[in-house]
Formats: sequence, structure tokens, C-alpha cells
Amino acid sequence: MNWLKDKYVVLSGASGGIGREVCKIFVRKYGANVIGIGRNESKMLSLKAELGEKFSYRLFDVCEKENWTSFAKWLQAENISPVLLLNNAGAFPTFAKTLDTPSQTTERIMRNNYFSIVYAVEEVAPLLKGEGKIKPAIVNVASSAALCTVAGTGAYSASKAAVKSYTEALQMEEKGKMYIGLICPGTTATELFDGDEKTKNSALQKIAMPVEKMAKKITRKIIKRRKRAALGWDAKIMSGLTRTMPTKGLFVVRGVLKMSKSKVFSDVFKDEQGE
Repeated sequence: MNWLKDKYVVLSGASGGIGREVCKIFVRKYGANVIGIGRNESKMLSLKAELGEKFSYRLFDVCEKENWTSFAKWLQAENISPVLLLNNAGAFPTFAKTLDTPSQTTERIMRNNYFSIVYAVEEVAPLLKGEGKIKPAIVNVASSAALCTVAGTGAYSASKAAVKSYTEALQMEEKGKMYIGLICPGTTATELFDGDEKTKNSALQKIAMPVEKMAKKITRKIIKRRKRAALGWDAKIMSGLTRTMPTKGLFVVRGVLKMSKSKVFSDVFKDEQGE
């Protein structure tokens, strides 16, 4: 059932990566009216040129609560009641040992990946509106790192684990009133890694799922109103390991990363070369 046709969707992180591709699918395949949130106007304009009148955008930093407050007021002024809030915006720092990661970096990542969702839900959730048997929806994009902490990603894994717990709380508390979904993608070939030269031609790039394919998987799960989805073979393996071996599973993944001898993890395992 296509419950998005001609309905409004609010989607953060729309200018690039997974968010951009999901916008295309929502508009072209499901006929939704998508309001994209991002900061890069040139990218938004190019997406607008591709998708036409069913796509509109608002430019603001999702990390600032007042921006979400202003956005909610704009929705009310425009008499727009979205059926879906899809929190997709995120940031990924360079791989580094947790003890070498400044607190400022952790705070920045938490604001980007976790608090932006808290702000969005607080301001936009009251405006969401379903129709008939279709309840309004909130879907939060976390990561496979929310299911299995990855060495070298202390701040990122913590932020995504926070998203997971926050979403699960919403699922329990809003049961019967809203559809709340949690999406945990595995490694995806997006620009999140572009800031780290070490990721180019690395093991991560070789296992990364094409962004278009990941976007298709995500939209299918949302249309089917799945409560939780681990997407990508690496995400499924990581999820399975931590479910069956909560502690040992983490170290299995750690061992695989170290054995890869990828330069991506050189700083993470730099003190263990003699082992």
C-alpha cells in the first residue's frame, strides 16, 4: 500500500548521499511531496530541478533547536501536516582511538546525529497527521554501529546507539498511535567518508553498498512500515554477532578490522603493530 502518495514528507539530510536518493524515490515512485532539509543550496537547487514541484526545501542547520522551532512555525503557517518525519542527517568523523578524540568532536557528532533528531521530533511530531488507518510516522536512521560498536568510532557509535535507544523508547510509548521506525544501514558509499583521505580505495569502500541500492532498501522498509531494519550484509552480520555473543562479537569485528590492515584503521591499531 502506497501511503505516501500526495502526502507531505519531511526529510533531513536531503542534499546528498542516502537522503538525496530517498527523495528521488519518494517523489518519482511514490508520488510524495518531499520537503528536504539541508544546508547546501546549490545541491538543493539541482535536486529541485530534477524533481520539480513535488520537491521543496528549507535551508538550516539541524543541530540548532531554534531552527527546528522556526521550521515548525513555517509548517503551521503553510498549513502543512506531514505524514512522515524521516531523520536522516548525520556526520561521521575520521577514524581515531577514543582516547585521542577531543570532547569537542564527540559533542559535535552527538549534536549532528542524536540531538538533531530530538529537536526534530519535539518540534515536528505534534504536527504530523495520518489519515484513516494510516498513523503518522517517524523514522530515524541510525547505523550498524548502533548494533555493534566499531573500534575507532567511539563518538559515532555512541551517537547512533543513542538514536537506537531513543527510537525504541518512542516505539514503546507511542504504540498504536504512531509508526516509529529504526533503520540501521551498513557501510554505504556516501560522502560521509569524503573528509578522510584514508578511506579512498580502502576496505570500507570495497564493501560499501552503492547509495542508490541502500536508498531503495530503506524506502521499501518504510513503505512496509517495518519497525526495525539492519540493511547490508555487514549490518546483518554485526547485528547477529552482538545478539548471540554480546561481548565476543565486538572483538570478532575488531579482529576482522585489524586483520584487514587497511590504512583507515592505522591510527586505531597503531600501538599494536608488534602483537
